[in-house]
Amino acid sequence: MGIGNIFHAFQPKDKVFYVLFEKVTDNLVAMAEDFKNGFKDFDLNDDSMLKLLSDYEHKNDNLTHEIFVALSKNFITPFDREDIHTLATGLDDIADYIYASAKYIFLYKSPHMKAYADFALLIHKACLEIQTAMKNLKGFKNMEQVKEACIKINSIENIADDLLSNSMVELFETGDAINIIKISSVLNYLEIVTDKAEDVANTIETIMIKYA
Repeated sequence: MGIGNIFHAFQPKDKVFYVLFEKVTDNLVAMAEDFKNGFKDFDLNDDSMLKLLSDYEHKNDNLTHEIFVALSKNFITPFDREDIHTLATGLDDIADYIYASAKYIFLYKSPHMKAYADFALLIHKACLEIQTAMKNLKGFKNMEQVKEACIKINSIENIADDLLSNSMVELFETGDAINIIKISSVLNYLEIVTDKAEDVANTIETIMIKYA
């Protein structure tokens, strides 16, 4: 290997990872937006939303795989390899649970609740904040924006906790045991999405503390 190739091999690969993470967050925002919009004229007999979300979920899986491949090939990374792995896994979990939420709505033929749309709106907002945090994390130059986005994600997760509690109270008041089982399962999946978003925010904050 020539001296030029040796030098190149040890150059930071920030572009590779940041480009891939940007693609992941763009995909998550688009997925969350279509999930949110899918409840505007929701029809259990029309599973086009589910098919669309499945495509997003598969795309996210492929992008996550690309990140892991890049991690195995590059000696120098923009931040700790463990943090890259944790961040990629956390982002992938968000896509997985958005899809799972939609899947169980259709699988259970779950009656529509306003809470579904409310959760979808919170999930979309959380994904937008994750996108903002990741864009500003690049080069560790805009840490205030990163911090602000992470705080907003934590706030969104708290709102989602309250939404789950209130929705469960409303649900149990119906006295319909079958629908309670179906809907509570979906609500828990939806709330987990916001938990996963908070996990991502915590990972980003850990990276920020280490390198900012």
